Amino acid sequence: MVTRKNEEVSASFHYLARMKKSGNEEAISPFTTAEFSALFAKMQAQKPFDLKQESDIERLRSRKEAPLENLDFPNARTITGTFRASYYGHGYDNTDKGKISAQSVNLRPFHFVLYLSETGMIYIGSQYLGLFGGYNTLKDTLVGFMPERKGIRSHSFRLGASYYKNAEPREIRVNVANKSTAINGRSTLGGKIMIALTRSGKDDILVERVKRNIIPFFGQGQNAIKHAVAGLMNQSDVIAIEDDDVIDCTVLADMNGKSTTIYMFENGFRATRFPLEVDVDEDGHPGNADTCNEILIALNDHVIKVTENG
Repeated sequence: MVTRKNEEVSASFHYLARMKKSGNEEAISPFTTAEFSALFAKMQAQKPFDLKQESDIERLRSRKEAPLENLDFPNARTITGTFRASYYGHGYDNTDKGKISAQSVNLRPFHFVLYLSETGMIYIGSQYLGLFGGYNTLKDTLVGFMPERKGIRSHSFRLGASYYKNAEPREIRVNVANKSTAINGRSTLGGKIMIALTRSGKDDILVERVKRNIIPFFGQGQNAIKHAVAGLMNQSDVIAIEDDDVIDCTVLADMNGKSTTIYMFENGFRATRFPLEVDVDEDGHPGNADTCNEILIALNDHVIKVTENG
């Protein structure tokens, strides 16, 4: 029996704000429930994608629009659904289909939630599966349905190190430029290599070093994180690296009884991803209803309670 791939299901959170000119400055113009309802109608009326038509394939390649499915409007302030993020540009061999062209478009389903807050912001929860997802395509799709799209601003939620204060590291994975090693010196191959350091037990010194020397730098900028990670790696006697050799770093940890992945560099270019407790089907994807429910819970617990209620 083939083992099913079980990647972490997570969600990132964002909000859309509409800005309008007020004199020489911009001011927020709240979205109304009527406009939110009109947005849902536009989403439902999206022009279908014909995957045999080159013009529609080009729509997918542009990544400015994603096919929307499973749309639901359970109440005046909530919209749920599924979008299909497109990927292309790399050819590969497939055991079922043979050679897959680099120009072919692959579509993966991800679930989302829109919530219109009392303050007139449209909050967005966008699901990820492992490293795959596509918030920017979802955002562009939604904004494309809005009549005043030029005034729409997208903001992402990122957490600081204090959120991970109870994390118990299990493993740290570091991608470094394939330049300097303790054995071979400078490499002419280029590219990158991944080094994983895994704790041997809860009393392993690695646990305390990651808690004390790596996690506190989350949210402080890439230069600070690179310096901290390089310092830890140089203590490992595995590889000798400089700060600029560090490409990215993730920490696998246990937190509050759940497994979580801390993307140390996420604060620089993407929103924090919150893990979701959902099962996946035989294709490796979570269901729409369970995922949207978990997104709503996380949105309320980690975002709304803080931003809307202080």
